[in-house]
Amino acid sequence: MKGIKRRQAARRVAVQALYLLNETDQVTVDQAIEFALESGNFPEEGYGQLEEPYLHELVQGVQNHTEDLDSKITPYLINWTLDRIAKIDLIILRLAFYEIFYQSDEKVPPAVAVNEAIELTKVFSDDRSRQFVSGVLAQAMDALKDEKNNDE
Repeated sequence: MKGIKRRQAARRVAVQALYLLNETDQVTVDQAIEFALESGNFPEEGYGQLEEPYLHELVQGVQNHTEDLDSKITPYLINWTLDRIAKIDLIILRLAFYEIFYQSDEKVPPAVAVNEAIELTKVFSDDRSRQFVSGVLAQAMDALKDEKNNDE
C-alpha cells in the first residue's frame, strides 16, 4: 500500500512540474520538479515519502515523448482537438498515456494508470474534466484490448 501512495504522490507532483514546463521554457525538468516539491501546494499529506526516482522518470518521460503521446491521444478526442483541452487535463492524459504505453504492464498495469489519472482529475480538475478524461482513457483501453485480442 505504501508503494502505491508513494507513486500517487509522485504523480501529483509530476502533474505540477509538467504544468510548469508546459507554461514556460525557462526552467529545466529538475527545476520544475524542485519548484513543485518546494511549493508545498499539496492537497493532502504524504508527500514526504514520495517515490522520487519515479517522479523524475515520469516528468522526463512525458517531456521526451510529448509529440508521440499527443499523437496517441488525438484519435480518442471525438469532436475535440488538443488545443481545446484544458492544459491540466491534457497533462493528466499525457501522464496516463505515458504510463500505459511506455511502462511495462508489470510496473504499471494500464488499469492502474487509468484509475490514477481519474484520481488526478479529482485533485486538479472538475467533474466535467474527470468525465472527459475518463472517456478518452476508456476508448484507449478498449482499443488496446481489441489490439491484444487480434494479436492472440
